[in-house]
Amino acid sequence: MQIADVEWVTSHLEAHGHLLVHGSTLAEVAARTRAAIGARTLAGLQVRLRILHAGWWRTEPCRCRRSLACSNHPVWHYQPATAADSAAFRGAEVRLALAQRPR
Repeated sequence: MQIADVEWVTSHLEAHGHLLVHGSTLAEVAARTRAAIGARTLAGLQVRLRILHAGWWRTEPCRCRRSLACSNHPVWHYQPATAADSAAFRGAEVRLALAQRPR
């Protein structure tokens, strides 16, 4: 399983419409987020980043009960981790807020 540097995690159980971004510093997290959304923003809108949680993360396979209603459910979930976890990566949960640019 390959996890992208910027994961849109809207369909995960633990997610509420935010991103999980790989990055060893907050500046790297912000740069990767801006690069991922740069082409998708509309003219006249300003994107603000809100860091929800920075730290160590890991993924684990989904063990949720399967049904027809969850056909788009992910095959893995994010879990907080420590630096000692072998598959851990540094990153941050990021929420985007769109605002009108001042004129």
